[in-house]
Amino acid sequence: MALKERLLHALARGHAVQQAFVAGLSDDQRSAAGTYEKWSAKDAVAHVTYWIDHQAAVLAARARGEEPPPAAHYEQANAACFQRFCTCSWDEVQAFAEAAHARLVEAVRALSEDTLAAPRSAAGGPALWQNIVGTAYSHPLMHMAEFCVVQGQPQQAGRLWSEWGEMVSPLDDRAEWQGLVHYNVACGLALSGHADQALVELHQALQLRPDLTAQSRQDPDLSAVRAKPEYRTLYAPEYWWAALEAGPQAEALADQFVRTLAMFREAVKAFPATEWCKGDTPYQRPAGLALHTVEAMDDYAVLKPGESGRGRRLAVSWEEKDSSRLPAQEDLLAYLDEVEQRLAHFLASADLTATEELFRWTGSTLLSRMAYTLRHTQHHVAEMCLELHRRGHKAPQWQ
Repeated sequence: MALKERLLHALARGHAVQQAFVAGLSDDQRSAAGTYEKWSAKDAVAHVTYWIDHQAAVLAARARGEEPPPAAHYEQANAACFQRFCTCSWDEVQAFAEAAHARLVEAVRALSEDTLAAPRSAAGGPALWQNIVGTAYSHPLMHMAEFCVVQGQPQQAGRLWSEWGEMVSPLDDRAEWQGLVHYNVACGLALSGHADQALVELHQALQLRPDLTAQSRQDPDLSAVRAKPEYRTLYAPEYWWAALEAGPQAEALADQFVRTLAMFREAVKAFPATEWCKGDTPYQRPAGLALHTVEAMDDYAVLKPGESGRGRRLAVSWEEKDSSRLPAQEDLLAYLDEVEQRLAHFLASADLTATEELFRWTGSTLLSRMAYTLRHTQHHVAEMCLELHRRGHKAPQWQ
């Protein structure tokens, strides 16, 4: 099935879900009056329809090769929409919803497959079809699920999000989209009170989209999930949590190291074993470059004189001319495991405001030393990623 047909199928299902939602409202829910600060069911339906109608107008202009109508500031548009429809009847709001959906479907049908798959703007960004799904299906569903939760129907909210995932997942089989779908389902399930199910979805999401890991720790939609011990292991190994909870400076550095070292691991694994020790210069040999990077972290993760090199167990120089002596990928990763734990212990234990006594070139404090170490690590991870690109291999996702 072509992209356009899959998209139209998802939009039809989203519209049917909204129709069923409206049909299932009680008389009291239909007659309830809202305020701009606390919308009624009718206000919410009018709100999502306003943005569907605007999307339809933008797409229609694009199909005609015209400039799209300008969009007002989000809050200004929402306020104007509320004022326009707050005194309207349900029949008027539903007529608006039906007409907007019809206009959207007509506009989508007028667009080519290439246009739907292209970025939605000249500046790049997600594909146009993703923006359409977000406006016409995901956004209305968010408000419907939220209403269900407020009305004491969390099971219904959870079903809405699970079905949404099933409907939009076939739109794109690439990891970027599949990970985003699982992530959004996790958010919806968490908000609906289904924390255990949300964790399952989030686990799949972060496997597919590790770049969403950091966002998951700050996302208010996932607050209920973060209270569970299982979430901690999804975000970072347990040995990092003392540093992540040690204070603002340690937390910020630990968070950045967790992300950077995850990319480093993926870069190490991405090189074929036959290429791991090959390169025209020491800086182009992945094995040597990775060894140098881990050794530097090992050196700098010391709390007092005499500890330097405590964790070192690979007795070979990263500049060794005989490439066959450089560590295999599994040995390098095992060494990194050891050093990473030392680094986490350093950040959890050190007074980062203390004066730097051992490595004065890194800065004036232990905080400076850790910032220097992070910069050094990121510099060489970037070199490894560039080398992967140069050799025609896929580099790890940014985190």
